[in-house]
Amino acid sequence: METKPLPLEGLRVIDLGWVWSGPMVAYIFADFGAEVIKLEHSERLDNSRLRGSPIINGKKVQGESIELGPYYHNVNRNKLSIRLNLKHPKGRELFKELVKVSDVIIENFTPDALKKLGLGYESLRKVKPDLVMLSLSTAGQEGPISDMRGYAPVISSYSGLESLVGYEGELPLGMMTFGLSDPNAANHGFFAAMVALYYRERTGEGVYIDMSQLEASCAILAEAMLEYQMNGRIMGPQGNQHRIQSPHGIYPCNGEDRWVAISIDSDENWRRLVEIMGNPDWAKDPTLQELNGRLTKRKIIDRGLGEWTSQLDREEIVRTLQAQGIAAMTVSTVEEQYTDIHLQHRGVRQEVIHPLLGRELLTSVPWNLSETPGAVRKSAPLLGEHDEYVYCSILGLSSSDIEKLKGEKIIY
Repeated sequence: METKPLPLEGLRVIDLGWVWSGPMVAYIFADFGAEVIKLEHSERLDNSRLRGSPIINGKKVQGESIELGPYYHNVNRNKLSIRLNLKHPKGRELFKELVKVSDVIIENFTPDALKKLGLGYESLRKVKPDLVMLSLSTAGQEGPISDMRGYAPVISSYSGLESLVGYEGELPLGMMTFGLSDPNAANHGFFAAMVALYYRERTGEGVYIDMSQLEASCAILAEAMLEYQMNGRIMGPQGNQHRIQSPHGIYPCNGEDRWVAISIDSDENWRRLVEIMGNPDWAKDPTLQELNGRLTKRKIIDRGLGEWTSQLDREEIVRTLQAQGIAAMTVSTVEEQYTDIHLQHRGVRQEVIHPLLGRELLTSVPWNLSETPGAVRKSAPLLGEHDEYVYCSILGLSSSDIEKLKGEKIIY
């Protein structure tokens, strides 16, 4: 059976990304067939290479730690790696030669970082007029706060997202460990880059995309923004509560650290839940038969429902409730996510082999195209693994040229 080419085959992408948001845009391109070249430099390694060696079965994996990090492997899979010192004039000239034969550049440096090296978009479009370039900075290249620097927790704090995470009536707990603004910005950035490529295909013209990760975070704050604009109310922490569903939460089950998520979206499903619970006395309150009553007595419902779930097996609850059309799902531990049959069926993680770490499972993209599905085909590259291929096969340098450039610490 003939295999169809992946949708982005034929595109070449230069990945100047750092840590997560930029590299994630690039790995989506790579998953769907683009040739992605990650540019690295030995004296300024991607921070995700510097997170130490993993611990497997209680033992630290031996080897060069910069090559072993699962985080780095996940956000740089399917890519090529070359070393290049952009601070050296010859390094910048080599970079421009690579730009000439590429389609897209992705970077998430601070504003003006590339301009100071003479590698801003206006300079690069002179060597590649139809170049598409995506800049993912904290707050954009221009404006009163464009000089703001920050990782994902800074962005999600400044945008207001952190203020919404916590329990009702308490101070915000925040969610800084999730770094949600990084993947959020990456998905926005990938969409913008694809639109730019479509525009280029129609017009032959290049596009520069100046994207503020802070502004992109507005997409996940729509409810809070509209609540203030339309009703004059400032939203705050509300735990697992839902504005138009009750009960709605996570409840303890029999066993240690076993939990189930349950959501009731109609009066009919509430009555079904009460029957399944055996019609307990607390649920016979007539005011609970309608949503408004349940919303005002959430604490009573959560306490009673939690007492019921705590006596039962988690999987038994889920099977019983789902059979009656009630939304319920187990809350998996990190370990259980790797063995969950539904996630396995959906291909949420795909197995690859890393030359030093061995077998590992990496998270796939969430879009399943019917005829040209993307895939995690290989783990992340070793540092400079593809120097010879890129410099010799693509740019036409000789082996002696490369050795000379290495001696001058340009390819380094």
